[in-house]
Amino acid sequence: MQELTFTTSVVGSFPRPKWLIEAFDRYNKGEISKEELDEYLDDAVKLTVKEEELAGLDVITDGEQRRTSFVAFVGQKIPGFKLIYVTDINPKAIEIMKQYKAQLTYWRAVAVEQIRDSVIALDEFKFTRSVTDRRIKVTLPSPYLIMWETWDAKYSRQVYPQPEDLAQDYIKVLRQEIIRLRDAGVDFIQLDEPMLGDLVEARENEPDRYRKVIEAIHGQKYRGFKNELYLARDLINEAIKGIDGVRIGMHMDRWPNPDSPFYGIGFERLAPEVYDIKVKQYVLEYASPGSGDPAVFAKDLPSDKELGLGVIDVRNPQVEDPQTVVQRVERVVGVLDPRRIWLNPDCGFAPGMYRKFERRIAFSKVRSMTEAAKILRRKYGEK
Repeated sequence: MQELTFTTSVVGSFPRPKWLIEAFDRYNKGEISKEELDEYLDDAVKLTVKEEELAGLDVITDGEQRRTSFVAFVGQKIPGFKLIYVTDINPKAIEIMKQYKAQLTYWRAVAVEQIRDSVIALDEFKFTRSVTDRRIKVTLPSPYLIMWETWDAKYSRQVYPQPEDLAQDYIKVLRQEIIRLRDAGVDFIQLDEPMLGDLVEARENEPDRYRKVIEAIHGQKYRGFKNELYLARDLINEAIKGIDGVRIGMHMDRWPNPDSPFYGIGFERLAPEVYDIKVKQYVLEYASPGSGDPAVFAKDLPSDKELGLGVIDVRNPQVEDPQTVVQRVERVVGVLDPRRIWLNPDCGFAPGMYRKFERRIAFSKVRSMTEAAKILRRKYGEK
């Protein structure tokens, strides 16, 4: 297939219908059966797929409608993880998050036994494939993210003495799922890696605010800026080594506060090591304030790699007009061939079950992005 210029996609999640959130609550209260909940979930995926098609996206997702969050859902899918409410792990957890202005998911997937191979997203993909003929992206948590998010000193240490031990077992599970998805015909597998993106805010001997929160709640220790960077690179490369026949990308986001000393600095702070991660595409946040200049990152991007450019702010409800999106893209036009530039929102619109973002606004934002892609193709030519 000849690659489009300015291919459009989404990062992963799309806002859930109000009736789906209500259905989850009713299921948790025992008011509806699992079969009834599954029917709601199927309908929500069909609705999301149709909206993404109507918005004009080239590569779609199922909106992660079935997942309680972008990472905690592994507690429901992979044996060995258990979902534990954050204040049961640490009674002061919510106060700790407020102190550092760093929000984590309240239901934490924690490794309590040795994790074992299991389908993570293949079932989701098969259903999505049954209701669309568009190209499909599937998102999976990265091993570095899982290591930081799910190892707990109290609950995990007996089976996994060190967080790195957990990461190695998860890599085995992840590789098998990537291979299953590739063989089933997935077009794009995206590894979600916000913990690596957050490292932009860290110093050599001082962690970023998210790691400070995890240290306080889960007891994991920061290894130093360079050591964390090397570890993330090596874990991701080990997970995808030798797997070909499918596009693999990595999503990094960050939520810079205006008072951060790294406000306005982008992912180039992770260079050169970040360029050694053997993914095809870097899916990066650049529309939100303080995220830096994508041209700085793009100018040293290896010639065989793509940039999934974040051009839609998923925190601001104001809908960008297509020309604003065009201007955001033009920051890297001239630095990269248009076939190497994909357009997507900064992050998922609803990475957690209860994040409030109106579907109509998300739809309008995505529609504006696809209209911008048409303008860019006319301006710079379809190649």
